[in-house]
Amino acid sequence: MCHVMPNARMNSSAHSPDIFIIGGGPAGLATAILAAQQGMRVAVADHNRPPIDKTCGEGLMPDTLAAMKTLGVTLGYDEAVPFRGIRFRDADSLTCVEAEFGQGLGLGLRRTVLHAKLVERAAGLGVALLWGSRVTLAGDGQVFCEGRPVQSKWVIGADGESSQARKWGALEQTRYERIRFAARQHFRTAPWSDFVEVYWAQNCQIVVSAVASDEVCVAITSRSPGLRFHEALSQVPALDSRLRNLRGVSKVRGARAALRRLRRVCAGRFALVGDASGSVDPLTGEGLGLGFRQAAALVEAINCYERDGLREKPNDLLRYQAAHDRIGRAPRLMSRLMLMMDAHPHLRQKVLRILAAEPSLFSRLLNLNVGELTLSKFGVGHALRLGWRMLTPDWEL
Repeated sequence: MCHVMPNARMNSSAHSPDIFIIGGGPAGLATAILAAQQGMRVAVADHNRPPIDKTCGEGLMPDTLAAMKTLGVTLGYDEAVPFRGIRFRDADSLTCVEAEFGQGLGLGLRRTVLHAKLVERAAGLGVALLWGSRVTLAGDGQVFCEGRPVQSKWVIGADGESSQARKWGALEQTRYERIRFAARQHFRTAPWSDFVEVYWAQNCQIVVSAVASDEVCVAITSRSPGLRFHEALSQVPALDSRLRNLRGVSKVRGARAALRRLRRVCAGRFALVGDASGSVDPLTGEGLGLGFRQAAALVEAINCYERDGLREKPNDLLRYQAAHDRIGRAPRLMSRLMLMMDAHPHLRQKVLRILAAEPSLFSRLLNLNVGELTLSKFGVGHALRLGWRMLTPDWEL
């Protein structure tokens, strides 16, 4: 059993929780909400205080919104800006391809607004929220919160991309890892598109999404840690001219962005969820959706364990490990395609031309990415056709 030290401010439900969650971001809160909906006692500890922000594109895909409904969290069009799909453009806007979502719309909104919604829902379910609390992880299997102890059946690490819980649980071994760097800023201007736009520049990608009726979010991802925000914008003349004379309504915020797959995401009564458990490239837009679906799979695995009375089973959460691998398959595939396009300009230009010539192929890729189409239903023929055209040197429109 994992031991968790209680904070002096803990209420009765946090004194001996069924689940102790390290990290109060969206994935941690989603896990807490789903567990509380099942009648479990849950405590969440985070050294930050809400609302917690993160560098991201701030566009919620339709599958993410569907997952949020299971949490009891809904967003109205008065709180967020709908978008119909995704549009890819090259830096000179000579090649453009777009696809609409097959089912429903996406929504753009500030990350802090989303976090506040999740916090409100968790609090309403009686989750003990221990903000401003330091968690210390000891080598003997004990967890300390503000230096004082409680017992917990399960400990969940949801402390993000640079997870300390991952180190503590000896789950750092990766199958592969690709690190990139992201920056984000908001600008006061009326949105000019009902698509999320992705601009493919020389050594970065720039994502523009509307987050209010008079505000857009601009997020940049690059392999270069030294690339400055406005230097990146200058690589896309059309976008640079739109934003050049506008005042940023937020500071530039930076972060690491990783495509990371771990060999294991659980050990005994300890499990990882969200970016702590591995992550996909931000260009997929699936980080939040993955975290919410992982949370559901984790709570289901814990429920099955408790319900079936598997008290002596040594590998408690293998069900979760299998689900985690399955959930991330398509976004990992899309991440690898995005990284190939980023690293090889000639290939990128070719792929954009192929997709512009066959918009239905881009539509199928988008639906695959957001879970509206399975890998098996994507079609071998479509995959082979895209692969063949990417590899054929003299293919032209």
